[in-house]
Amino acid sequence: MSEQNQDRKQELLLLGQIHGMVQSLKDGQDQQNRRMDRMEQRMEEHYNGLDTRLREVEKKAAVAGAVSGGAVAVGTALIVEGIKQFVRGGGPGLGN
Repeated sequence: MSEQNQDRKQELLLLGQIHGMVQSLKDGQDQQNRRMDRMEQRMEEHYNGLDTRLREVEKKAAVAGAVSGGAVAVGTALIVEGIKQFVRGGGPGLGN
């Protein structure tokens, strides 16, 4: 075999090795990407479940807040009216 043919053969062997290494890196990256996609999907499912539960808690808190706010408003109005009656009547027991 001539020296030129031997050099060419050596170059082809090196190129084959490089190709194998690049293919191995690509396969590893593809596998890592699939793992990340699966993890991302699990996290999204987990957070969607949390989000749904949190919405229910927020709705209940809003209703409780509205009810308690209404009760406080009515209580305050009654107290104010009671004070007005007290002041107009000149004291306790002297009203209409």
